[in-house]
This record gives sequence, structure tokens and C-alpha cells, in this order.
Amino acid sequence: MSDRRPLRDRTAGVVRRLARSAFRFTRRGRAHFERVEEVPYRVTVSGVRGKSTVVRWLNEALVERGLETYAKVTGDRSFSYHGLDEYEIERDGVTRLYENERELRAYWPVEAAVVENQGIREYTTRLANELFDPHVVVLLNVRRDHQSTLGDDLTDIARAFARTAPEEAVVISGDRNDAINDYLRREFDRQGVEFRVAEPPPDSPFADTFGAQSAFVVDETLRALGLDPLNPGRVESLLTELQSDWRWRRLAGGGLVCNGAMMNDIESTELLRQHLTERLAEPTVTPFLFTRRDRSGRTAAFVHYLDWLADADLIDRVHVAGTHAAVVERRAAPRVIRHDLSTDPE
Repeated sequence: MSDRRPLRDRTAGVVRRLARSAFRFTRRGRAHFERVEEVPYRVTVSGVRGKSTVVRWLNEALVERGLETYAKVTGDRSFSYHGLDEYEIERDGVTRLYENERELRAYWPVEAAVVENQGIREYTTRLANELFDPHVVVLLNVRRDHQSTLGDDLTDIARAFARTAPEEAVVISGDRNDAINDYLRREFDRQGVEFRVAEPPPDSPFADTFGAQSAFVVDETLRALGLDPLNPGRVESLLTELQSDWRWRRLAGGGLVCNGAMMNDIESTELLRQHLTERLAEPTVTPFLFTRRDRSGRTAAFVHYLDWLADADLIDRVHVAGTHAAVVERRAAPRVIRHDLSTDPE
């Protein structure tokens, strides 16, 4: 019988099998997969925004349920967790997927593993999943970031993530976009992969709370593992912790300021804007945008977003700094106030 899948899919499958086989045939590779198979509960967390928070929360929930855990987060600073103890990962300046083998070995044996997927390309995201052969793959969200490696638009990025989940895993989406979830459901149904969307429990008082989706993802993951879900009191404590990280501050004139430094994609920024304006008398916000030389795709996406906000009378000016500030000043429709890097924060 001929294989009717697109050539790209077939090629990716061959490369994936070869890469995994090459690692398996090394002594440490065989030992790593043997250790992985003996872990009763295995979860990987993929997506664009908020992965580290979900890994930490899920690790804490598993510890609370009496399990000895290993967890790993990869961000500006990377950590391994053995239970609730935190250990910074030492690197020589280069991030390698196979550091996962070393880190798991250091804390072996454990009863549960929760690992942030550190891949930023379809291939490396898939390989990072396969290194832990997860029972549950959390796809936290699909956002327009890493366009140069994952795709130009939301559908491309969703498609890239859909190709990275092992067939035996349960995939849990934390995305709030119904169209994205419908697309993912069709893709995973075609692959024969079980797909769920994390939803707030019936009558949850936190259904519309900013950031609550991360807690609902943890809840659904615990259910998929056959463990007790979070109780409402625990959800409230997690969200209180999250809100404190944003450092909300009321201004003397009645305005509201928050630290949105981690909201570096359009969809997350728009959710934050809506959350702010619901608490203000006026719908207008004043954004400050900091651009980076290595994120030109992100800068272009935000120029389009600023134009949309200006057309809808939701902003009247934008402050901008960073390496692409001049580009934003030239191309964005709203009034742009450009700052150099020596400007005092006040």
C-alpha cells in the first residue's frame, strides 16, 4: 500500500526515527529511555507562552499528591526540580536537547517527570517530546512568536505543534481560541491522537480571571493522569501568586500600570489589554514597546497590531525603544515616541 501522506510529513517522520535511533544506539541513549519508561507519570509542556509556570504548578501538584518528582524549566534561566528543591542547570553557553538525559539521570529514580519542551523548531519540539515519551502533552497556547522557526501565522504554528505529539499521548490544549482548538482537534483526530481542551470547572469563580487558563490546564492534566484535580482554594492561591508577578500598581491619577514584559506576542498582549481596559474608565491604553534585533518577525507583527489598535481608537500613541525602534517609528500608524537606551525609566 502506498503512503499518501505529503512528502514533507514522510520526510519528517524518517528524520525523526533516524535521530531517535541514533541516540538510542548510544549507551547513554539506551539507559535514558529505560529510565524514562520506568517513570509512571510523564508530561511535556509545549506552546509559546507560560510554559515554565505550568511546569512549576504541575510539579507542585504532583508533590502534593505524594509523588517523588523531577521537573525542568527552560527560559532565561533554566532549572531542574527534584520535588520542590530547585537546582540551576549549568551550561557552557549552548543549549542542547541531550542535557535532558544528564539532568534526569542526576535525580533518578522518580515517580513523575514534568518537562518544559525547549524546542523552537518543529523538528526539535518533536524530538524533545520523544525524549520523554510523555503520557500527556500539554499544548499551552498557539501564539505568533518564533515565526522564523514555527510558521508565519497561527495556522502554520498550530500545524507545526500538531506534528510533534507522540501517537500514544493525550494532548491537552490550553488555548482560548475556538478556531485554533477546532483545527487542532481535526488534526489530532486524523492522527488518532486523543485531544482535550482545558475548560474551567462548572460554576468556577475564576473562569474570567486573567491567567486562570494555566490553572485549568494543570487541572485537566491531573485528570488525564488519573489523579485528583485541584480544589478551588488551591486554584485561588496559584492565581494570587501569578497576579503578584505582574506587579499591578494604581497611579495617583486613577490609571493602572502592569509589568507586561513577558507578553511578547500579539495574542497574549491583547488579552492583557482587554484585562486592563475592563478595569479602567476609558478604553485607551498607552503601550511601551521594547524591540530586539533577533526578533524582527515579532517587531513586524507588533507594527500590524499597533495599526489595528490605532484604527479602532484603542491607543493614541506608543512609546518604543530598542534596536528596531526606528523601524516602528517609520512604519506604525499611531504617533510614536522613540526613546534611546539611555533614557531614564521615569
